[in-house]
Amino acid sequence: MNRQRSPREEALNTACRLRLADSPSTRWRWALACGLPLLGIVPLWLHARSRRTLLPGLYGLTVLASGSFAMITLFGTLSPPPGGVNSPQQPSDPSRGPSLVLLLTAMAAFSVGHRLGQNRAARQATDWLRLDD
Repeated sequence: MNRQRSPREEALNTACRLRLADSPSTRWRWALACGLPLLGIVPLWLHARSRRTLLPGLYGLTVLASGSFAMITLFGTLSPPPGGVNSPQQPSDPSRGPSLVLLLTAMAAFSVGHRLGQNRAARQATDWLRLDD
């Protein structure tokens, strides 16, 4: 017996099918585009809206935050303060921006987390479509 689906359920079914239709290379392109500093907000919003899921963005932020915490903890405990142990902290040079390595590491961490979230969202889409049939 087929029941009538609401427009919301139809939109969710379409979004689930889009999640499952993405090839691995398409998923990586979405993840890399979303990992761009500042510019990644637009593809992140488009991806979340079209696939009706926030999981990839949440996974990306989680991996980024845990990686940042690990780096701060590791480098904060390994490196002594500038000028020695007993000297006051020197203000950092404002002309020095974030290093390229840290920026690329953050982008990679967010992209990998986003990709993991896409896999999780695809598994949920499979479950939803199986239950909906």
